[in-house]
Amino acid sequence: MFDLSTGCILLFLPPYSPDLNPIEESFITHVSTVKAYLRCHAHQIRGQDDPVATLIEATSCVTADKCQGWVHHAGYIM
Repeated sequence: MFDLSTGCILLFLPPYSPDLNPIEESFITHVSTVKAYLRCHAHQIRGQDDPVATLIEATSCVTADKCQGWVHHAGYIM
């Protein structure tokens, strides 16, 4: 549909689907990867006074390339 007043093409999204929501894909990847990382490095985390650095390293699984892939997979980038 073309909006004459703004000159924009309006695209209507299909009904909500968690399979096509980039945040759902990123959350699943993030949680599963972080859990696996924390299981493997539990001894390091327990031995640290400040485990934040290890947690930050665990979250490095979400990269810009992966985010772009999730958005592309959802069909938001044509």
